[in-house]
Parts: sequence; C-alpha cells; structure tokens
Amino acid sequence: MTEDSPAIAPMKTKAKVPLAPVRTPVIQSVWTWFWVALLAACIPMLVIYFSRMWRLDHYQYFPFAIGAVAWLAWSRSDRYFYAPSRISSLLLIAVGVLAMIGSWSLRSPWMMSIAFVCYAAACLSVMRGPHDKSLLILALPLLLLIRLPLGYDQLLVIQLQHLTTMMSSLLLDVLSIPHAVTRNVIELPSRELFVAEACSGIQSVFTMAFLSTLIVAINRRKLWLAPFYLIIALILAAGGNVLRVTMVAVADQWMSLDLASGWAHDILGYTTLAISAFFLWSFDGMIMTLMHVTGTTADEHPDNPVLHLWNWFVDDGQNVDAVGEYYRSNQPVSDPKDLGFQLQLARLLGRLQAKPIAAAMAVLGVVLISVSSTSAMKVSAIGVEEGAQGMFVDGLIFEPPVKFISSGNSGFRLNEHQQSRDGDNPILGQNADVWTFESMVNGVPVRGQFVLSQTYAEWHELCLCYENQDWRLLNRVLESTDASEPEAADSEFQPFAYALFGGDTDARGHLWYSAITPSGNFVYPPERPGQIGNRLAEAADGLDEVIEPMMMLQLWVVAPQKLDASTIDRIDEMFDGLRQKIATAVKAANGGSAIGPDDQAEANLEVSS
Repeated sequence: MTEDSPAIAPMKTKAKVPLAPVRTPVIQSVWTWFWVALLAACIPMLVIYFSRMWRLDHYQYFPFAIGAVAWLAWSRSDRYFYAPSRISSLLLIAVGVLAMIGSWSLRSPWMMSIAFVCYAAACLSVMRGPHDKSLLILALPLLLLIRLPLGYDQLLVIQLQHLTTMMSSLLLDVLSIPHAVTRNVIELPSRELFVAEACSGIQSVFTMAFLSTLIVAINRRKLWLAPFYLIIALILAAGGNVLRVTMVAVADQWMSLDLASGWAHDILGYTTLAISAFFLWSFDGMIMTLMHVTGTTADEHPDNPVLHLWNWFVDDGQNVDAVGEYYRSNQPVSDPKDLGFQLQLARLLGRLQAKPIAAAMAVLGVVLISVSSTSAMKVSAIGVEEGAQGMFVDGLIFEPPVKFISSGNSGFRLNEHQQSRDGDNPILGQNADVWTFESMVNGVPVRGQFVLSQTYAEWHELCLCYENQDWRLLNRVLESTDASEPEAADSEFQPFAYALFGGDTDARGHLWYSAITPSGNFVYPPERPGQIGNRLAEAADGLDEVIEPMMMLQLWVVAPQKLDASTIDRIDEMFDGLRQKIATAVKAANGGSAIGPDDQAEANLEVSS
C-alpha cells in the first residue's frame, strides 16, 4: 500500500442493543387497577373521617399533606404502578386489610384511615423513579392523617397548653407585665387570656409535626431521623405558642391592641408558624452538615467497620461532594441472580399481567367501594362516638328515686325529669335519666342539664362526646371541694372531673362528671382520657383491680360568657353534694334498704353543699 493510496476505513459492525422490557400500558396494567381498587375502597369512610377532622383546628393541615404527597409522588416516579413484590409492601397490605375489615365491622372511619395510610405506603414502597429506588419516604407525612385515639391528641394539646402558660408567665415576669395564672388562663389587668384560644388555629403542634415529616420526605432523609425531627418540631411548636401568647399580652398592655381574635390573630399565628418553620429548616441544614458520608482510601482503613456503619446510617444519596461519590462508587453492586425471594416474588406476580385479571381487579374495586359505602351510611346513622361503643352492660345499677333526687337540694333545683331506657337516646347512653338544673349563684342565673346514665363496663370519657358536638376542649382537671377534704382519708373518696369547652362564639361549656359503682363508691377519674388510657395508667401504677360496672353522672352548663372562679367553686360544691347524695342512696339500695317512691323525700341522705 503506497502513501497515496486511500485509507481503508475500519469495518463497521452493528452493535446489538439489548431489548428494553416491554411494559404493559399503565391504564391496562393489573397493578394499576389493584392499587386503585384498594385506595378507592377507603374513600366513602374517609369522607366521614375527614369531615370530622376538619372541625378540629389543629388537624386542618391534612389537605396540604395529601396534596404534597401526591405531587411528590407524581414528580419523582416514573408514573407506573408496580406489583407489591417487597416484603414491606406485603406486610403493609396485610395490616391495611385487617384495618379495613375492622372498620367495616365496627363502623369506624378512624380504622379506615389506618387502612388508607397502609395501602398508600405499600404502593409508594414499590414505586420508583430516575433518582429513587423506592418512594416509601413519601408516606411519612401521611402518618399525620391518623388521629391519636381516645382523645390523646387533645390531652397532648392540653399538656402543651400547661407548658405554654408556665413559660409565658415567666416571660411576662421578665417583661414586668402584671398578671395572674389560673389553670390555662392568664389574667391581665384588663382582660383574661385563654391560652387555648391564643394558640388555636392551623398553627399547632400537629402542623409543625407535619412540616417536619414533609422536610424529611422532600430532602430524602433517612427514616431513622424522623423521630428527631418530630422532637424538634414539638419544641419549636411550644416556643412558637409561647411567643404568640406573650405577644398578645404585650400588645394588650403596652399598645391596647387585641391580637387574640380576628385577622390580627391569624397574621400573628402565621408569622410565628413561619418563624418556627424557618428554625426547623435550619435544623435540617445542620443535620446535612454534620451527618455526611466519610470516604476511606486503601492506605487508611479500607475495612473500618465503624466507618461503614456510619456511612450506612447517614447516606441518603444527597451528598454530591467527592467523598460521597467515592464512597458510593466503591459500593458492591447486587447481582440480580442473588436477589432471592424478592426476585422470585416479582416474577411470580409478573405472570398475573393479563387483561382478564385487570378486569377482575376493577370488579374487585367496585365491590369494595360498595361495601365501604354501605358501612359508611351506617356510620352516619349511628356513630361510634354517639353511644355505640359496645361498652354497655345489661341491666341497671340503680333505679333513680326521682322525688328523692329532685328534693332536698340546697342552692339548686332539679326539674323536668325525662327518662330513656334500652337505647332510646343513644347520645345519653343505654339508660338515662335527665333533669333540668337551675340555680342562682352570686346573682348569676345558671341553667344546665344533669344526667345519670348507666350501665357502663368502664369509665366513659364524656369529653369526647362533647367534642363530637363541635365543642373545643380548653381544659380538663380533677376537682375536689372543701367539704370533701375531711373525707379524703377515706379510701372511698375520689375527686371528680371538670372540663371547660369553647366554641365559635363567646359561650363556654362547663362539664362536671363522675362515676359510681354498684357498691356506691366513686371511681377515680383517669388522668388520660379514654378507657384504654385508664387501663394503661393503672398498669403503669402497678394496679391490679377488677373493674366494676358503673354509672356516669354529669352536669352540663352552657354560659353566654365565662363563669368566674367563685361561681365555678360554688357549682363544684353543688355537684359534689349531689353525687354524694346519690352514692349514699346507691349504697343503701344495694345493701338491701331500698328507698320507696313515697318516702324518698323524707330520707335523710342529703349532703350539705
């Protein structure tokens, strides 16, 4: 070949390009209809659940939670639904199915919320995208859709209000603002400031908890960091509420401005929320700065188990520095042949990809929606919170002697007796006796309702009933009167519960309630609302008692404005005297000396109030 000869080009061979797997169109995929069927089956019950949740100010973030998760899943995924080929997804589906069956059986929308979150988490765990092997982290904000059961969310709010009141009082002392503290009320010279109202609205501890989980999901942080984010959110929520209460008091005393209501209250709330959210984002930046992967070289400690463990804990895939890239480039790549059970399960489920099975999934979805709709219609008729808890015991502890209870009372009158039996009025209980309560206290007319309902298997937390009637629980404490203190040494003496409620107006609801057993003894009100909370408290205190059936006594008073402390103390004495009178009658009746209807008024069982 001479130099002038044309160069011979190298022979070109056509490289074989591996065939991409053919995927079934998303609309025809079996697993699209599978996930749609499970999630859609929850909707009828969720409509009731979310409508109830919307009544509570501190849960009104839930539309943002659902919208944020949907947007993140849409933007990060390849927009395809996969089979539940992971053990975690199968376990979540199993829990969701159990919760759904429980929701249908008990007619409980709350249990359906658990099923919905489990199904959504299972779906997200097998979804993937260009930068994510799994979207399970996006399910974290959805956990905040599940209410704490049996009023524990309200108890948490009340405990934080106690903390807010104490810290705000200390800060007001530093600012030399005169004030007095009564429970959750800060009394200023010109007004009374309810901490529960000053801290109301969407800017709550649950909103901060939602923001913390959202930050973890957006930044793809490790799941084990979520509890630390929640703790910081709790602290920042308390700090934000202290700032709000202090600003309201300062504005009232120094500038004569009312920041406790109206648009000014909303602006102050969103401002403190923004400040708390900024500090929460700053905490995330600190986590990013401190918890980064650490690379090693062949000369340094290539097999250091401590460094490998540290990198496994902190690597979230977001470190873009040279050390992080070096660490990940040296990680062993899993051989698909060694995936074992997960690969075999994926192949097995892949065989189900057929049009008849997709149609069967669609039919399954229709059936599940129909069953949920039927159950939801029953929920709207008889709610779990309206007396259908299944916690009643057959029979009566005590047939109330009407004339005896109505007569001989000092300072108040009980009139217009009404009686319901065998569930005629499920809101008041299986068997209830109702009187109209009337009194004149310190020149103020007080009118309410006294109810004796029976028979309950355990303590029935009446606060939950009034919260479901759109009353907002402001405070719940245990009370005793001066007349009862000499009897405190008696093992049969127990305090009674008092709760204060607020609403959309200036009206205040006052609830006094207690329980009496067939032996005529009082039941100690649980510190934690709810029968399960009572059981847990007793277990923690080492108590091992047989719980007797009981009847509940309650006095419900609605006042146009807040009753002063002296009026409440006086009604405390009235209620305490009335409950002791009834307890004595119960003890006498069950002891064999029943009180006849004709001589009830003459029975000398009255307790001065």
